[in-house]
Amino acid sequence: MTFPTIDAAASALVLQEALLLDEKKWAAWLGLYTDDAMFWVPAWKSELETTSDPDNELNLLYLRGRAGLEDRVFRIEAGDSFASVPLDRTVHVVGGALVTGESNGELEVAASWLCHVYGIRGSFTRGGRYEYRLRQTASGFKIARKKIIMIDDKLEGPVDVFHV
Repeated sequence: MTFPTIDAAASALVLQEALLLDEKKWAAWLGLYTDDAMFWVPAWKSELETTSDPDNELNLLYLRGRAGLEDRVFRIEAGDSFASVPLDRTVHVVGGALVTGESNGELEVAASWLCHVYGIRGSFTRGGRYEYRLRQTASGFKIARKKIIMIDDKLEGPVDVFHV
């Protein structure tokens, strides 16, 4: 059974993450993740199925551990990434965040999302679903895993952590 306070805390974390990405508050965004976090955007294997093994199949983006996220942020801030030079402006719209389960003391949360991107390469909107695994820590819930399922299978423009 899901309790409203847990749903509210999980939903607030998902919305907070979107806002921090839009505002490019990288240190605060990184602080939402556990040390062993996974950030994963699988590729589409067929019309109905995405890849399921990030270590052995094609991914659009796959970062393991908070160190992988920190490295990505370092490259963004250093201007050392084609996907983020110049830095696009984004607006994430996240809805329907629901606790869908609990496994090994971690919450599973699903949400739908749209991200409007504007930059020198033009303007576009992407969308899809998020699948989060949230872990309770001494400072509250943190993101242990974020799987981003994009409904697009033909991409226009770059894909970086703040584009999804």
